[in-house]
Amino acid sequence: MKTIGNANPDGDVEALNETYQDIDRIISDLVECYALPHTKMCMRWSKPTVEEYREEVVGWLEDYSKSFRRLPEKSLPGRAALPGYARKRLDEEVARIVGGRNDAVESSYKHLFG
Repeated sequence: MKTIGNANPDGDVEALNETYQDIDRIISDLVECYALPHTKMCMRWSKPTVEEYREEVVGWLEDYSKSFRRLPEKSLPGRAALPGYARKRLDEEVARIVGGRNDAVESSYKHLFG
């Protein structure tokens, strides 16, 4: 893992900070912009349980997570490298979904299946 320290230009630190923020934003938007539309396309003609619906959403997120390997192995001191950070953030979102604490997923299920 390549850690950016004091010897590197401030531009690298700024770029990494922006990348961490981008990861946070992408993970936050991923459920509504990616996983839910795909889940709806696949499940709207069936009558899944809410747990099955949540698992399908998680499955789409896991498919997306394969792209994390393309992130550079860079980090700021005291922070996880970008791929590991993205994985950690996704795992947090998955836990919310599986636990029924993602409002968008719960609302989507209720809208489709009452």
